Amino acid sequence: MKIFVAKMKCKYCDTKCHKKGKRNRRQQYQCPVCYSYQKQNYVRNSLKSYDTELLIKLNNEGLGIRSIGRVLNIPKSTVSKLIFTLSKEIKQPTLKESAEEYEVDELRTFIGKKENECWICYAINRNTKEVIDFVVGRRTKSNLKKLIDSILELEPKKIYTDKLNVYPNLIPKRIHSKAFIKTNHIERKNLTIRTHLKRLNRRTICFSKSLVMLNACLLLYFWVEIRT
Repeated sequence: MKIFVAKMKCKYCDTKCHKKGKRNRRQQYQCPVCYSYQKQNYVRNSLKSYDTELLIKLNNEGLGIRSIGRVLNIPKSTVSKLIFTLSKEIKQPTLKESAEEYEVDELRTFIGKKENECWICYAINRNTKEVIDFVVGRRTKSNLKKLIDSILELEPKKIYTDKLNVYPNLIPKRIHSKAFIKTNHIERKNLTIRTHLKRLNRRTICFSKSLVMLNACLLLYFWVEIRT
């Protein structure tokens, strides 16, 4: 292979670089001293402002990070950064309701490997089916207390849960119910969430690699309205 000298200096050691093949139809250069590869001009595909809603739609309709990158023709690292950036702009909706009924449940998943168990604990309004609040992490009393406290601030009429032994210590007895049939709405929503979010699908090779990204995807799914 012939090597042609180019008028380009290495950004690491300031040595003249040589042309060394092409990548993605663009000329690539190599430094003869530190052997690093680089290009004269870098062009990165970025998500345009009008495509932000499309990214959220793809995330909420069952596409993973790599799938979104292939559809939008952008790197998977850019997709992750955009999801994380968008999630930081989302604020928990301020509710002014009272005397409503709520259902609370936990959704099991894992981070990185199945031994790293993780739970999505959340609550929905029994009438509107909207998510009131959620907590991602271990299914501990401290985490569940954060969720229950946010519900108690709304002065609920009734809170329905499963038979987990932590809830009786967190919810006043007069408004607490463990009737199985009363959690049917949130149990059905668990199935919907697993269907919509790729990282929560059962019996696949898809999973969350970090707690931060799982939380970010849930923020986009629960509290971003998409125009149809």
